Amino acid sequence: MSRRRKATRGNPAADSGATSGRGPSSGRRPSAGRRFLAGADQRAADEAQSNPRMLVYALLGTTVFLFIYLHLIALPQMTQFTGGFSMPDGLLTGYDASDIERLRNVMDDDAIGQLNFVHKTAGILFPVSFFLTAWAVVGLMMRESVVRWLLLAAAGLFSAMDIAENFLIDEILTAESVDSSLVHTASALTVSSWLLFAVVGSLLIIAVIMAMVRRSVERTARPLGNR
Repeated sequence: MSRRRKATRGNPAADSGATSGRGPSSGRRPSAGRRFLAGADQRAADEAQSNPRMLVYALLGTTVFLFIYLHLIALPQMTQFTGGFSMPDGLLTGYDASDIERLRNVMDDDAIGQLNFVHKTAGILFPVSFFLTAWAVVGLMMRESVVRWLLLAAAGLFSAMDIAENFLIDEILTAESVDSSLVHTASALTVSSWLLFAVVGSLLIIAVIMAMVRRSVERTARPLGNR
């Protein structure tokens, strides 16, 4: 057997590696399969994060809808039964015994019953939905801090005050006589609940926007192979 034939024997893979100058331990770019798996894992993580966010957006949309229905549709329509006088719920600066007395003089039993129905339906659903929205935003979109628990407590306080205000207004309008102290309490609840709603609602919207911006920045900064 000639020396030329002996030289061709051996491990072709090892000869190829020696010829190319790249061993198995040399730096290689990730294969297409690995890049695909990494991208799939990242997409799965993104989907897992988006599911809770969908809950936040659904609750936020429900709360906005209930606010529009209650304060921009249902309560303003009650002025048809009061000769143009607004309901106490919508008086942001409060009201006194004379305002309640004027409403009692122009509202009949049907009008008072209609207002009571609005208070027991949308008047309860709206503050409850607002609290659930705050809970979702605080728990899913805000980072760990004392502020988020204070925000959730303020949302719970608003819900309790808003519901209590509705029941007080119904009691005042159906009582035999106007109780001035009860009217002042209801008026204070109305003004305080509106202030809390404005502050907490604004902070929740800011938290949602900041979470969206933070997620967009993180996705932009992510390496191209992991997108």
